[in-house]
Formats: sequence, C-alpha cells, structure tokens
Amino acid sequence: MSPNLSILRILNMNLGLIKDISLHADLFEVGCEMYSRKSRGTLTWFTTLLSFFFGLNSFNALMLLTLNGSDFAVNLSLLNMELGVVNVFAYFLFSLIATSAFSGATFFCVFKGLPADPNLLERLAKVESSSSLNTNMLENMQIGFFKRLEDNEKTTETALQKMNMNLEESDKARELALQRMNMSLEQTGKMTNDALENQNRTLLEAQRESKENVQAFKKQSKEFTNVKKKIEKIEKTLTPGRTKLTCKSKLESIKGVKPSLATGMRNIGIRNVGEFLTTDPVTIAEKTNELHETVTSLQGQAQLLMIPGVDAADAELLTKVGVTSRKDLADQDPVELTRAIVNSINAQAEGKTTKSHVPTVDDVWSWIRSARH
Repeated sequence: MSPNLSILRILNMNLGLIKDISLHADLFEVGCEMYSRKSRGTLTWFTTLLSFFFGLNSFNALMLLTLNGSDFAVNLSLLNMELGVVNVFAYFLFSLIATSAFSGATFFCVFKGLPADPNLLERLAKVESSSSLNTNMLENMQIGFFKRLEDNEKTTETALQKMNMNLEESDKARELALQRMNMSLEQTGKMTNDALENQNRTLLEAQRESKENVQAFKKQSKEFTNVKKKIEKIEKTLTPGRTKLTCKSKLESIKGVKPSLATGMRNIGIRNVGEFLTTDPVTIAEKTNELHETVTSLQGQAQLLMIPGVDAADAELLTKVGVTSRKDLADQDPVELTRAIVNSINAQAEGKTTKSHVPTVDDVWSWIRSARH
C-alpha cells in the first residue's frame, strides 16, 4: 500500500468530523447575521459607553504609573468638579475593575435572553439541506481524488522505471569516461615528468651561474665598500663641521660673558651673538661699564666659535697664540700656526693637557680654510 493511499483513508475516516465543522460554521454565520439585525437596547449602549470611558481611564492610569511610579498622586476631576487626590496605583485598580464590570454587564445584556427568531429556524433547515448536499459532494470528490491518486501512482512507477534505465545508461557512460580520463592522465603524467627533468637541469645550470654571480657580487661589494670609505674621508675633509655658535645663539653661550654683562647688553638692545658682533666694542664697554679689552676679546672668541670645527678649547688655544678674530685666523699659515699651538701646549705644566687636545695640521688647515670662506 502506498503512503498516499493510507493518508487518504485516514482523511476518509475523519470525513464526519469535517462535515460537523462545516455545519457549525454555517450555524455561526446564521447566528452572526441574526445578531447583527437585533437591537442591543438602551442599556447595552449605556454599559458600552461606561466600559469605553473606564477603559480610557485605565490606559491613562497605566501611562502615569509607568512614567511617574506608584507614589504619584492624581487629581481627579469631572466636568470642572474636583473629586479629590488619589494614588495612581489605586486609580489604576479602580479603573480596571470598573472596566471589567461594565464590560461584563454589556456582554450579559447582549447575550442574555435573546428571543428565538423564526427566520433562524428556516435558516437552520436550509443549513441542514445544504450540509447533506455538501456531504454528497465531498464523497464524490473523495472518489475522484482516489482515482486520480491511483493514476498518479501508475505514472510515477513508469517514470521511475525510465529513470532507472537512464541511470544505468549514465553509469556505463561514466565508466567509459573514467577509462578515457585514466588514459589521458597517464599520458599527461609522462609529459609532466619529462618537463620536470628539463626544469631540474635548467635549475642546476642556473644555480651554477648564480654562485658565480654571487662571488662576483661579493668582490664588487668589497670594492664598493672601499670606495665608500674613501668618499666619506674626502667628505669629512671637504665638508665643514657644525659651528658652536650662530648669530641667533644666546649671549651666555660665549665663554666669559657674565650674567651682569649679558643683562647690561640686553638693556642696550643686544639680544644675541649676531647683534653682539655687529656692535662697536667701545659702545658696549661704555654702556655696560666693562673693559674695552674684555669686550674685544669676547667678540674675537665669538668669531672663532662661529668657525666650523672650532670648539671652546680650540678657541682658547688660538687666543693664547695671538689669534683673536676670524680675520687673524684666515691670514695664518697652517704649519706655523700648528707649531705655535703645540709650543704653547708644551709650555704649560705637564699632565694638564693630553694628546687628544692637541690639534693636527689637518685640523688647523680646516679651520683656516673655513675662516677664509
């Protein structure tokens, strides 16, 4: 037995239940039509109105209770008459109870004691006759439905047989296709192996060439490193170093400028090293009560410290050998100036100066070349 036939037999057993449901549906339709034609009366309208009124009050009380909490007090009024202050929770309960009571009264007035209508009896008779007709129609439909199902089962069986035959044919075609694929895979495998062998040969040759290239590159990198070091040495000799002072440096950056002297120069408008060098030393000495020789010496030291590569210790050595300005340094011979600096250092007490503080001829020549530019 097929599943479809068993399901239809179950539907046939419950046919009586379906008939009863259709009958009750018709009766409900008749009752609704009769109920719509009956007048509810004055009392029904009055209770309905009160139910709606108290329903609105219940909604209003629920909103106030949600927004303000259960401790909120409500001032009740009706037609501009103050009824008093009530707690919002009590107001909500009263409105809800009143709504339920008047709604129950409305339903009671509507459904209690409805008179029997002769039209209803006629409609009931019509419903019974129509239900018998519907029963006959359902039985006829059931018989036709069973016949259609049997026909569908037969057609389904024939379709399944055709599908099985098609599947067998497709299996055979698949086996043939697999055999052809295996043969083609074997051929492609042989071709792939030959190609891999050729690639391995080319890779070995490329590795040999790469080793030779790496060795050549190492030689070139060594040569490049040596050239780079030579260039750096040349750049160090050609490129001047940074100066210890600039025109915008503070006055206190000059070694020997006391705070009182710096304050005095600021009072006369000298704020940086550049303004200090361009001001007449006589004017500075007169307005700051400083010795003219001191101001001139400080200006010379500042000029020396503005030469690239010259620091405070170098400026002090140059001052001791009589080089007190940039012009003096530019007019010097590098060898003679170096000899004078070394003699001055040797004339000092032993142990105060180390070899690292002694400038070389290259250093002195670099100072002179920077002073001349």
